[in-house]
Amino acid sequence: MIRKKILILAGLSAGLLMLSGCEMLGESKWTPQEPSAISIDKKGVITEYVKDTLDQSYYDVTELQSMITSQVDDYNGTHGEDTITVEKFETTENGEVSLEMKYASAEDYEEFNNTEFYYGSMINAQLEGYLFDVNYKRVKDGVVEGSSVSGSEVIKEMAQQVLIVRAPLEVHVPGNVLYTSTNAEVLSSDVVNATGEQDEDEGATIVLPSSAVYKTEESSFAEQTAANRVYIIFEME
Repeated sequence: MIRKKILILAGLSAGLLMLSGCEMLGESKWTPQEPSAISIDKKGVITEYVKDTLDQSYYDVTELQSMITSQVDDYNGTHGEDTITVEKFETTENGEVSLEMKYASAEDYEEFNNTEFYYGSMINAQLEGYLFDVNYKRVKDGVVEGSSVSGSEVIKEMAQQVLIVRAPLEVHVPGNVLYTSTNAEVLSSDVVNATGEQDEDEGATIVLPSSAVYKTEESSFAEQTAANRVYIIFEME
C-alpha cells in the first residue's frame, strides 16, 4: 500500500505495504486487477500507480506530497533531471490517495524503491547472478499449458526478455508472456500477477536463492527473498 511508499520516501516505521498501478501502452489500455501494479514499455520506462486510503489521524496528505516531491528532487539531483517524475498526486475527502510516478529505467525504479527489480535479456540476467533455478509455468496466448517445467528447460529461451520482481506486484510487460515462475498468476498474454504464492501442487517445492548477493544474507532472509522473487519471461512485441 501507499504506506510502504511513505516508508521508502520518508523513512517511517516498518509494517507498511507499497501499492502501484497502471499505464497506457501503445493503443491498448490496461486496467490492473490488483492494487499493486506497474507497466513497463519497450524502452524500459516504468509507470507506477500507487493507490491506498490513508489513516488521516496519522498521516497528513500535504506533508506526504511534500515528502515525495522532496525525495524525487533529491534523486533527480544526482541522477539527472526528470529521471523520475511525479505524474499525478490526487486525494479525496475520505483519504484516498492516487499517486502516479514514472521512472526512466528499471535501475532507477530498483534504486529509488530499494527493492529487487531486473529487466533485460535472460543472458544478462545470468551474468547478474540469477540462475533461474525454480519451477515455471509454460504460457501460450495468456493461458497456462501443461505441468510445471524446470529452469533448465526455461533457459533454452536465452534470446527472450525477463522481468524479475519482488512480490506482490501486478506486472504489464511489452510483449507475450512465455513462462512465469510458479509463484505467479497469469492474467492475460501480457499481464502477470506476481503474488509470491506457490500453486497448491507446488507448495512443497523448495525455492533456492538465485542471486549471489542474497546468498550472503542469513538463511531465513535468503529463503524469504527467494520465495518472493518472481520471474516473468516474455517475447518482445
